[in-house]
Order: sequence, then structure tokens, then C-alpha cells
Amino acid sequence: MRFLKKYRLILFITLGVLVFETFYSCANARWGTDAGLNVTWGPNGPRVRPHVDFDIYNGGRLRH
Repeated sequence: MRFLKKYRLILFITLGVLVFETFYSCANARWGTDAGLNVTWGPNGPRVRPHVDFDIYNGGRLRH
């Protein structure tokens, strides 16, 4: 019974460290959105396709 309590405590501490490490690594993340139309010219005329982008970038400036 005592071994089970130690195992749960170790597991809880390990999961807590992983959660905090994830928050720390994502703290500087930048995000950006972009929406528009892609026009491709082909032999049968223009083809228009809408697009929506969501970017998460973790370093430097986010370029569009």
C-alpha cells in the first residue's frame, strides 16, 4: 500500500513537471491568421480556391 502511494506521488510530480515545461516552452509562441483567395491560371481559365491559415511560430518574427 505504501509503495502505491509513492508511485502515485512520483507520477503526479512527473506529470506536473511536464505540464510546466510545456507551458514554459509555449510562452514565447506567436500566432497569426491569414485568409484569402488563391487564383491559379490554367488552360481552362482561372481557378479560384479560398484558403484560411492559422500559424503558430516559436521563434523570431512571424512573416506572411
